[in-house]
Amino acid sequence: MSNRATILPTKFESIRTGKESYGVRVYDDYGKTYMSGWDLIPVDDLEIIQKVMDEGDDISISIIDNILELKKGIYVGDNWYEWDDIKHLFED
Repeated sequence: MSNRATILPTKFESIRTGKESYGVRVYDDYGKTYMSGWDLIPVDDLEIIQKVMDEGDDISISIIDNILELKKGIYVGDNWYEWDDIKHLFED
């Protein structure tokens, strides 16, 4: 069972107005969603994960919950973070 979760930092551009915003695509084998309208994307990947955890919709939260339940890692862009690298984000 692969089901690798991914957060992909993304620049969104309106093809009609040219207006740009930033955000992320969040997906795994079972769901996908977008978060846009950010002024910038944090440089630190762990901050990106935290932002998704704090501001995510039902789909992104479900993906994050699956990471917690299975104690597995996540891709942020091309970088893979093992559970041990991110587990502190899930502590109260």
